[in-house]
Amino acid sequence: MTEQAVQSLAQLQNSFHLKPTHTDLIKSVMGDSSDVIGFIRKGQQYITIEAMDQEEANNQEKILELDASYRELMDLESRVRNQNTTFTTLATRINNGEILKNLMTPYEEIQTQLQAKCTTEEEKYLTNEKYIDFRQNIWNINHPDELMPSLVENDDDDIVMGSTKISLKCPLTTTWLEDPVTSTVCKHSFSKAAILDLMRQSGGSVVCPVSGCNKGIVPTYLINDEIMAERVTRVKARDEKNASSTQFFDVE
Repeated sequence: MTEQAVQSLAQLQNSFHLKPTHTDLIKSVMGDSSDVIGFIRKGQQYITIEAMDQEEANNQEKILELDASYRELMDLESRVRNQNTTFTTLATRINNGEILKNLMTPYEEIQTQLQAKCTTEEEKYLTNEKYIDFRQNIWNINHPDELMPSLVENDDDDIVMGSTKISLKCPLTTTWLEDPVTSTVCKHSFSKAAILDLMRQSGGSVVCPVSGCNKGIVPTYLINDEIMAERVTRVKARDEKNASSTQFFDVE
């Protein structure tokens, strides 16, 4: 290669940088992440239901294994979300005119910052809402009428008790939840037909009908809650079994 060619190549390398038009490539990398997160959530549902089965069988060793698997899926989702945040940040910097000749250095810097935010077990799991829900579902199998102790101990090593219990009755029908849906904004659950009918009567949106909650709800905020449906099925079966065992009949 001639000296002139070497100089020309060096000039091209020095002048190259990522441009706003390149951010479409970054967005394409992010495109499949929502599907990945969907698969993770489905896996967590399967683990939760299996853990509920094992709690019913009092198989604590298996529950510990399932707990570890649930945490692994939480870690995977965290990595996927961190990657999305990183790519979004890089795309914004490029669109704002920052000169980035390669992505690896700023990518690794942002990843390091994100990973440093949650490092302890308490930060990653014990105060995480999804993990608390997972443990709550297991607890309720054998302690349906008791508050679950907090997963975090206070400075005095006393267990901090929770303050609420999740009802398996629809606040609208006051009967067992049927085809339950849960609001993503306030976590309250309803029978699907009942809440959608109320929304239709109210023009498409309602204030959460649970006493003391003022969150607005629209249909898109409702998600099918398979775990809640499983809990209702189990409790109904238990109540029916208890009822049948306490019936007495006169014998002539």
